[in-house]
Amino acid sequence: MKQTLLNYFLGIFSIACINAQTTFATKQTINASISSGPYVIESALIDNDAFIDIVVATELGNVVQWYKNNGDGTFTLQPLVSSSLPYVYGLKIADLNGDTFNDIIACSYTGNKIVWFANDGNGNFGSEQLVANLNSAVTIEIANVDNDGDLDVIGASYNTGQTNWYQNDGSGNFGSAQPIASVSGSSPGAINSADFDGDTDMDFVIANTGNGTVEVYINDLVPGGSVSFTKDPNSVSTGNTYLFYCLFADVDNDTNYDILVSDLGSASVSGSLIWYKKEIDGTYTGTPIITSIFNPADIEFKDLDDDSLNDIVLSSGKSGAGNDIVWFKNNDGGNYASEAVIDNTQSQAYNLTINDFDNDVDLDIASIAYNDNDLNSFENLKYTLSIDELTTSPVFIYPNPTTSKLNFKGFETAFNVDVYDILGKKVVSKQLQPSQSLDVSKLSNGIYVIKFPELNVSYKFIKN
Repeated sequence: MKQTLLNYFLGIFSIACINAQTTFATKQTINASISSGPYVIESALIDNDAFIDIVVATELGNVVQWYKNNGDGTFTLQPLVSSSLPYVYGLKIADLNGDTFNDIIACSYTGNKIVWFANDGNGNFGSEQLVANLNSAVTIEIANVDNDGDLDVIGASYNTGQTNWYQNDGSGNFGSAQPIASVSGSSPGAINSADFDGDTDMDFVIANTGNGTVEVYINDLVPGGSVSFTKDPNSVSTGNTYLFYCLFADVDNDTNYDILVSDLGSASVSGSLIWYKKEIDGTYTGTPIITSIFNPADIEFKDLDDDSLNDIVLSSGKSGAGNDIVWFKNNDGGNYASEAVIDNTQSQAYNLTINDFDNDVDLDIASIAYNDNDLNSFENLKYTLSIDELTTSPVFIYPNPTTSKLNFKGFETAFNVDVYDILGKKVVSKQLQPSQSLDVSKLSNGIYVIKFPELNVSYKFIKN
């Protein structure tokens, strides 16, 4: 990852104006000997050093582990978060106790429980804390269900068909189970949350493996009062073989949520990738997305080519040869390009995570290969710098790094600046005069991207 070259151009305060096609580097193996059966993966800041870290949990190895991003394209395995949690099928990273540090939440299928591990901010995790005992806990979601400002935990039981939410008191203490759905024989396998109906509270979509249905549950929250859920009378989808994942996503870019669904299929029956749009009459219309992947698994909806449109990324649950990770470029309006293959060297890459691991402004991919017992990464080369790709701009920013202000040279008229953190959240937006500085003193220490919309260029700076 050409970080040295990037740092060189930061040092001389030059802006890289890059127009590169989105491609991915070949697989880089982070760990070729994870404990048996790596099954779920997530990424976020763990030790607050401005580099996105990775968390992995296994089905057969009983472990939850995290990998420190060293900032140079390498990762280092840290002391185990847990060595006694079997069959982890659900994994999330979020701040449960309100101390601003990301904690780890996991569910154990055979352990029949949902647990969390508190992070001290330096990547040191406390002992297991119980969220809830839940028979055959198969998947989890994190959301502010009751709109009280903290994050609650949602969990599903495969054997009982129950999906419950557990209220957080803000300090990581959780109340008793409160129902979202309870359908005997449904065997829920995936949950996702979003404000589907636009009333400012979180609704849920649940993919049920047992009865092959995808259902939406609307949150009927009474502000300052009770939470209850109403099932949409129209099923999103029925008759599926083995539902693996579901996701709220604005697939056609009309500002309304659609629903992406992957059906894993079976060893002999091919699965499917379909997106569903809710029509005016309340029914759902499905549009298949053609893929070479026989057993579609994880779905991610992220902007890989930095065109402000989220693309679709799909992994494979198939064992043996075949394409393992592919992506579909979003051409807007619900139209997607044919799949582009990112990797075909893994076996059962059930789950993946997408983030900017090398801090070069574009989104990279990390995945786990279940049969290979390894953890891999794929660098997005969209904004990888090379001599042939660089042109210099007459605009300069200084000092870099900075502790309080950024100054600018090269502007003769008023100009706009937008500043984004490394997670892609816009944290500053200003119009400045040529002689003005930008006050960044209130930003947390770390790496940021400053964009000049009129110039269509981006520039990284460090806030100390």
